[in-house]
Amino acid sequence: MDYNRGLIKQIEELIKENESLQRNNSELRKENRRLRSESAHLYGSIDSKIEVAVERQVTPLRIKISELESIIAKKDAEIQRLKAVINKDSSNSSKPPSTNGFKNIPNNREKSGKKRGGQPGHVGHSLKLPENFDTLVEEGKVAKKLIDYTNGAEEYISKWIVDIDIKTVYTEIRYPAGVQLPPDMMPEVVYGSGVKALAVLLEQEGVVAIKRMSDLFSTITSGRVMPSKGTIELFISRFAGSVDEDIAVIKEDLLNGLVINTDDTPMRCAETCEYDINGLAILKTADKTTFGVNIRTYSNEKATLYTVNPKKDDEGVIRDGMLTRYYGILGHDHDKKYYKYSTWHATCCEHLGRDLIGLRDLYFCRWADSFRTFLYEMNSYKKKDLKAGSLRCDDDTLKAFLKQYDSLVSEGNSILLGMAPNSFGYDELRKMLTRLKDYKDAYTLFIRDYAAPFTNNLAERDLRSCKTRQKISGCFRTWKGIADYAKSKSVISTWKKQGQDLFSKIYEKFPAPIY
Repeated sequence: MDYNRGLIKQIEELIKENESLQRNNSELRKENRRLRSESAHLYGSIDSKIEVAVERQVTPLRIKISELESIIAKKDAEIQRLKAVINKDSSNSSKPPSTNGFKNIPNNREKSGKKRGGQPGHVGHSLKLPENFDTLVEEGKVAKKLIDYTNGAEEYISKWIVDIDIKTVYTEIRYPAGVQLPPDMMPEVVYGSGVKALAVLLEQEGVVAIKRMSDLFSTITSGRVMPSKGTIELFISRFAGSVDEDIAVIKEDLLNGLVINTDDTPMRCAETCEYDINGLAILKTADKTTFGVNIRTYSNEKATLYTVNPKKDDEGVIRDGMLTRYYGILGHDHDKKYYKYSTWHATCCEHLGRDLIGLRDLYFCRWADSFRTFLYEMNSYKKKDLKAGSLRCDDDTLKAFLKQYDSLVSEGNSILLGMAPNSFGYDELRKMLTRLKDYKDAYTLFIRDYAAPFTNNLAERDLRSCKTRQKISGCFRTWKGIADYAKSKSVISTWKKQGQDLFSKIYEKFPAPIY
């Protein structure tokens, strides 16, 4: 009995202790929930504060990055623009070759797909006797020598050697005592017409510097003929003074021709001319420097005229007196001063092609390549027509060409509309499209009239020797010197185009003295 009472008492105490533990557990759970709630609140507050702090730091960085990206984009565009300017040369723009400097200009000729060298059907050439050989011998223009190994045999074969025999010839002329001698024969020994003509030919056509020419004469004559620099300059001056009638004929031939090609190039001279309001020339001499002057050519397939002016301006064109009297087809390189002269204009498509290459390669405009291809397709068609004997383009074909021209210009305008103003290449494309639209007649005259040239390269080739002369011999020392050069070059270039014997023609300008 006592045992049961003790057990019951223990059970009751355990029950009380359990109830106490349950109450404590409930309180701990409440405290836990409270702490969790406070913890969640604290974490939320900390995250919010961290986000605000981070955003305060990141926002200025984002703004700065955006500003830097904008600056980089502008600098990239400027770098592209400057690279396009720097990379312009004679192969992708209208800049002359003299501005290329030390650039390695690539060969931009279109590949034909043919093997190098002579093509199938090409007729070979070898040395032959002139058809008028006997006549030349009789006239004393060539000498004939015979070396006979036949020992008198009636049948033989002939082989020929062509060579040059240089000899110094001294001609003695005797006069009666007291006779009045011509001015050219006053010194005891004078140079003959052959030396004078050869000096002019070497200086003008051979582009040999006068000092080196004197050395050349001395070398080939073993020191017996050695004209001084001043003497050679006198020969050139006298030759230039003897060709005025030839110059007049050249001008008339050019003015009466169907086409005149014109171009100009800068030269250097120690003297220049300034013209007053009355048109009178005032000579001006440079002090330790040189002036930039301008040589212009007017040329066709048979004649060439060179003129020299102080500047490359409209006043010089008027002073030349050529284009103010010309009404035919004028070929030039889109120099706007020329559009006011003549009736028809054949603007050089070869120059346009180079500008289109620049637009394609420097400003990444693929449209330019399409238009350039179209230009050369028209020219190829014209060449085939001319080869077949046709002297004009078929009307339907011509209409199709002109329609395609307009379509390509319209396509270019669509591309321009999709570009942002002032973006890279925008202004260059805009200028090109305006040029093609405003001067459509000038750029298509070669296909509308087969007499009009596709390119103005004839005038460029005529000017090339002038630049070569300046590179070799340097600047001209006097205005008279460069003016004489232009006159002499005019007649020599014309004679060359006409297939004349240059040495003989120059020789005729130095007649033997009349006794």
